[in-house]
Amino acid sequence: MYIEDLKVGQQFNLEPIKVEKEDVLDFAKKYDPQRIHIDEEFAKQGMFKGIIASGYQTIGLVWSRWIEADVLGDEVITGAGVDQIRWTKPVYPNDLLIGTVEVMNKRLSSRGGRGTVTFSFTINNQNKETVTTFSIDVLLKTRE
Repeated sequence: MYIEDLKVGQQFNLEPIKVEKEDVLDFAKKYDPQRIHIDEEFAKQGMFKGIIASGYQTIGLVWSRWIEADVLGDEVITGAGVDQIRWTKPVYPNDLLIGTVEVMNKRLSSRGGRGTVTFSFTINNQNKETVTTFSIDVLLKTRE
């Protein structure tokens, strides 16, 4: 999708994705081996009363749905930065994550042929509780 095709305030609803317990453990063992993510007995004693998914896994799961939706298509050049990540509620195995993406800002580059779009992601669980938010700047092609 070219930058001109996007409108500030436009929203995209992503397909839900289930958080599988095995995936939580596998991801955490490889990329975020904190005990709250990999040790069930330890996690039961903590404030979350069980293992929780890494916040980075939460972002990755919903990001995969965004890419699968193919909104940006071949006009995407690259990501330019992620800002304001907030993990507001824990994500548990068997939770269902539902992502909503909103176009927050767009600006053309003085270099021509491209521009930057800021997308805001909100990730809710099956109970409509917000579990994660973040924004990302993406460099997109223009029609010119």
